[in-house]
Amino acid sequence: PENSFDYSASNTNSAQQNTTNHVIALTAGQTLTVATCGLTGTQFTGDTWLRLRNPAGTEVATNDDACGGRGSSITFTATTAGNHEVRAGCYSTGSCTGRVVWEISGGSGGATSGSFNFSASNTNSAQQNTTNSDVAIAAGKSITVATCGVTGATFTGDTYLRLFNGATQAAVNDDACGGRGSSLTYTSPTATTLQIRAGCYSSGSCTGTVVWSIQ
Repeated sequence: PENSFDYSASNTNSAQQNTTNHVIALTAGQTLTVATCGLTGTQFTGDTWLRLRNPAGTEVATNDDACGGRGSSITFTATTAGNHEVRAGCYSTGSCTGRVVWEISGGSGGATSGSFNFSASNTNSAQQNTTNSDVAIAAGKSITVATCGVTGATFTGDTYLRLFNGATQAAVNDDACGGRGSSLTYTSPTATTLQIRAGCYSSGSCTGTVVWSIQ
């Protein structure tokens, strides 16, 4: 399944080296359970060990033995949005294998939002020299990004917005709100981190306050 990964490891010093790592995007308030036992699809051999790091790279949770045996399970509620990294290994210097499965719940009680300012020129319609901002989004949630039409959004000139999911463009808009501001909406099929890229039409100059919200 999409919410799992397999690994085989040895000599990981209790998941502190030679680990198999996987990034999971969380929004603030979401609860992540990640495990090699106790969730549907999990499996393991040997003695697994899991560690979890927050977007700042700080370890926020760790587990060796769970489920009444030598599998591992972590439950953690995110305090900030962003990419959290699971590190899967084995107890001490031993060898093990596992299928790590994760589930995400909660954090959907309301929209999260933010904004950033930009001033740009010669962006080739937001394909170069852009001002970028990364936003974590949960599966099934919709994000609206705009320089017009929502509270706090402003612009001068002719703005251009693009939204990327990794290397893939997910949405794009040039003109909206009956003028030269920009607005786009995208529903994410999976939990991921999106990148907003703000620029100006063609080779022109523009400024703006980009406002985004997730609901």
